[in-house]
Amino acid sequence: MNKRLLPIALFALLCTTGCKKEYVTNEYITNNQYINNVYDSEYYSTILNSQEEITMDVRPDYLKEGDTVAVCAASNAVSESDVATGIATLKSWGLNVKLADNLYESDGRYAGSIGKRVEGLQKMIDNKNVKAIFMARGGYGASQILSYLDLKVMQSNPKWLIGYSDVTALHIALNNLGVESVHGPMMLGFTKDEESATALKNALFGKGYDKISIAANKNCVAGTAEGRLVGGNLSLIYSEGGTLFDLNAKGAILFIEDTGEANYAIDRMLTNLKLSGKLDGIKGIVIGQFINNTQGSDKSLEEIIKEKVGDLKIPVMYGLESGHATKNLPLYLGRTVKLTVDDTNATIEFK
Repeated sequence: MNKRLLPIALFALLCTTGCKKEYVTNEYITNNQYINNVYDSEYYSTILNSQEEITMDVRPDYLKEGDTVAVCAASNAVSESDVATGIATLKSWGLNVKLADNLYESDGRYAGSIGKRVEGLQKMIDNKNVKAIFMARGGYGASQILSYLDLKVMQSNPKWLIGYSDVTALHIALNNLGVESVHGPMMLGFTKDEESATALKNALFGKGYDKISIAANKNCVAGTAEGRLVGGNLSLIYSEGGTLFDLNAKGAILFIEDTGEANYAIDRMLTNLKLSGKLDGIKGIVIGQFINNTQGSDKSLEEIIKEKVGDLKIPVMYGLESGHATKNLPLYLGRTVKLTVDDTNATIEFK
């Protein structure tokens, strides 16, 4: 083939396999608003196009006193003093605690090399006596080990995996397999909020942790929806997009939170979810804590989020105390929930 024609041929191939043939059309008006925006996001992403709504729900057994649990490190390094209080708290719950081989390893910012982090976590995943895995901390690094882990073991040997922030990468991978996990406090700073730690214990021991309700506010959108609760840290959801570990949010309730981002970066990430078609497939959205953000000359976070989700005509729960702030209420990810938002309250009920 003529080399000058190769780019044209490749573009034609992409258009027949991964994108809609019709052009997007808009009418632009003077107040900088688009009207009659005609688009079909069904084929915008080949990854999303191949995803089907997940109906499998693999739920690990709730914990009981005497159970063995593990503490693992998949991301940033920790010291013994960093996690001592958390480990002591687990023991006070009547749990036996095993430590991953790499827990106190250090390789730059990471808790050991990729190989050591994979081995440390995989051993605990494979161990049938381990009933839950508490992650030591977040930071960065969990995405690096995803392709080396055998997480399918969790479908036949399920156990709770608990964490937030960078651990969102592991939550996504598990929830895409139909396995439930818990978005909640990690060993670093485990007891910085007593209410959150107690709520996590109740959730893991199956002691009546069946709903979370907050007072409705002006940013909430009324409505009712039911679907799997998935998501976590927005930056991680964004970074896994377009990969084999892209979050499957079809027919789901999407939860997002983040910390330390510029407002325009939040806009960029939400725009990505919108343009990819991911937001078109969700039934509801739960906005957690967005803290330590910098606004600069950007719009407020409230304005940005409203622009991105306001036209979806789905219920929005805004201001759930789950994420990077001191209070970090646990959430069962991968579990079907009922989201109800009215003029008074916004509530998630775990099924």
